[in-house]
Amino acid sequence: MSRSPFWHPVFWRLALSIWLVYLFHFRHLAAGSDRFVILVQALVERGTIDLAYYASEPFYQPFLVDIFDYGDRTLININPGLAFLAVPAWACTFFFYQFWPVDAVGRHEAIHYWLTHFVSFATTTALFSALTAWLIAGFVYQRCQNLSRAVFAALLYSFGSIAFFFSTRLNQNIAITFVAIAVFILLFAPELLGWRSPRWPLAAIGFLLAWGWFIDATVLPVLLVAGGVLSWRYRRAIATLRLLCLGAFPPLLGQLLYNHMAFGNPLWPTTAVIAQLEAESLASTRLGFSSFDFQSLGTYLFSPEAGLFIYMPYIGMSVFYFLHHWRETRRLQPAEKWFITFSFGFYLLLIGTIPATYLYSLFGPRYLLPMLPFFCVIFSLYLRRRELQLAVVLVGLSFVLNLAGAQLGNDTSSALLTLGVYAVKGPWLPVLDWLQSDFATITGFSPSFVTPWGLLLMLAFCLTAIWLPYGLQRQRPGASGG
Repeated sequence: MSRSPFWHPVFWRLALSIWLVYLFHFRHLAAGSDRFVILVQALVERGTIDLAYYASEPFYQPFLVDIFDYGDRTLININPGLAFLAVPAWACTFFFYQFWPVDAVGRHEAIHYWLTHFVSFATTTALFSALTAWLIAGFVYQRCQNLSRAVFAALLYSFGSIAFFFSTRLNQNIAITFVAIAVFILLFAPELLGWRSPRWPLAAIGFLLAWGWFIDATVLPVLLVAGGVLSWRYRRAIATLRLLCLGAFPPLLGQLLYNHMAFGNPLWPTTAVIAQLEAESLASTRLGFSSFDFQSLGTYLFSPEAGLFIYMPYIGMSVFYFLHHWRETRRLQPAEKWFITFSFGFYLLLIGTIPATYLYSLFGPRYLLPMLPFFCVIFSLYLRRRELQLAVVLVGLSFVLNLAGAQLGNDTSSALLTLGVYAVKGPWLPVLDWLQSDFATITGFSPSFVTPWGLLLMLAFCLTAIWLPYGLQRQRPGASGG
């Protein structure tokens, strides 16, 4: 394995900085996160996937929306892959945490729960999103040899898209987004990772796609398109794909074992069980042309409630650039463009089969998150000086809107209303809400006035510590960065 271009001194500092910003914007008690947090606690502290103990505890009653009873077991209503990824970090943390005196304030259930969520989030969602930005920057830099465009692409994804909102809490769609861009690079530019032989990329692709399936079924469009690319590429050497199967084996085995332990059938995943138990409510969300609804598609693309082009208006320019430069092959190869096209098409099919009310109240169309890295790559590669003024307006609006969403922490069901609320409230950090509510109840100390400026100053100090050595080294005569 040769040295990877991704180890450019700017890129790893950029990824670390993005990760830190996400940590400071952590949102506790976020929609959809509780099921993962409870499962992480059950796996580490009780060695089980059964959440019955937590379902019987008064403290956990508000957090049980996304779990269900099956036979004599209580389980989460989604694939558990994301929770399993968080287990090592919480296991290490809990090893030391359990030595804290039982009567200490830090052992209170609410703090225990908050800490589990934070550690799990920091080592999964926040980390995956920062790594996604790293991959975006490296790919753009390799294609245009322009550091500014590469950094801009990473920042656009990290803070100028709905990925910012979903990267501040445990969220499975962010993990699928990482899988999508990582598989894309492994398929078309494995040399960026320092891999010259096709063997390791194939095994890595198999592992990522299988683990993506273990995390959430919304990886299916990427899985189908990647499978098509590999089938065509190795149509005369099918035996080579055994490496793909070898890489896929560990996560698939984990999925089969979980299915067997949870439902008594290794081939029966959570989605199938939920569909059986709640057939009427979920029938309209199954993939299929018979349930395709253009109103849903319009809602997820253009509405103020959840529209992709509203929450990230620059994507309109990305689509224009993509079509306008279709025949240009210097920055994106034809096969790469077809991968993006088919993936986007399958995701449009997916969201077109989901009822228009299903995504409320969240923040934009989360099922389209895996496509966001590609829109950011396209926009950064093809942005021209003649459209710069329009780009500044659209990108600036996107950054403000998504910063508002991440800092307010909860969706207002309207992009315009989010901007209005943020204009009145101003800069904020979600952890302050928790400090004013749960933490005040636990400690008996209720601060009459809190501001985000102390934490923001701490964040600025951390970012300075990351970037100052690089800046000083760049000023040395003959220095090239490092």
